[in-house]
Amino acid sequence: MIKDDKPKKKDSGSQPVGAKDFLQVFKRGVQFTEELLSENERLRYRVVRLEEENRTLAQQTMVSHAYEELLDQMKVLEEEQATLLDRFKSVEEESQDFKTRYKEIEDENNRLANLYIASHQLNSTLDLKEVVRISFEIIINLVGSMDFALYIADGSKLVPICAEGRPLASLSLIAMGKGSAGRSAEDRVLYVSGDDLTKASVDEPKACVPLVVGGRLLGVFVVFSFLAQKTCITELDRELFKLLGGHAAMSIFAARLSMVTDEKVVHDASSYLRLLNS
Repeated sequence: MIKDDKPKKKDSGSQPVGAKDFLQVFKRGVQFTEELLSENERLRYRVVRLEEENRTLAQQTMVSHAYEELLDQMKVLEEEQATLLDRFKSVEEESQDFKTRYKEIEDENNRLANLYIASHQLNSTLDLKEVVRISFEIIINLVGSMDFALYIADGSKLVPICAEGRPLASLSLIAMGKGSAGRSAEDRVLYVSGDDLTKASVDEPKACVPLVVGGRLLGVFVVFSFLAQKTCITELDRELFKLLGGHAAMSIFAARLSMVTDEKVVHDASSYLRLLNS
């Protein structure tokens, strides 16, 4: 048998050895690549989401921080407002105190001006009746009393010669050195009671103003009560009493020296009564 040495034709439908494995490897590579691309896309999407979340968290953090700062600012402003309100209240109280003090000073100045005018009137007349009338007006308008009397020193006693707010006949003689009026006259010192100023009392007067000239006692103004609106004796009242005692005493003394009855200088209580009732 003769062997045919011609090469045989390859079968077109057949594949070389290893091609199938290569295709499988290629397919797996493609699949792996697609999976990588898919995973990469997924990761990129995740990165975008994370970036958005980070921005949101950052904004929230900033908003929270700003909110806390706003709360702190509000707290500071509230404290400043409270401080300003306290200061305003303090200034308002000080302003009210100044207004009150200004009103008091204004009233004092008016009273002092009135006292100066009254003192000038006292010193401008030698008429005993006019001197007593002006003295009474000072006590009524400046001191604030409608219940008082003028006593004249006559030996060892004080004799009432003129009164306001009660009948003269209802007043008794006062022994020198007895009671508030007697001691005030004897010691030549102003007396002011610490009791209720509006409660009238003849036996316990509210003020006694001795009338003294050169150490010589002429008499005493005895105040039995003050007006209802007067709640206390101020330092100005004391000065008014002293000025009244000095000016009224000098005016009464001058009027007494200038008036002659039956060629005699007025020197006792009866002489005063005759002149005042004439």
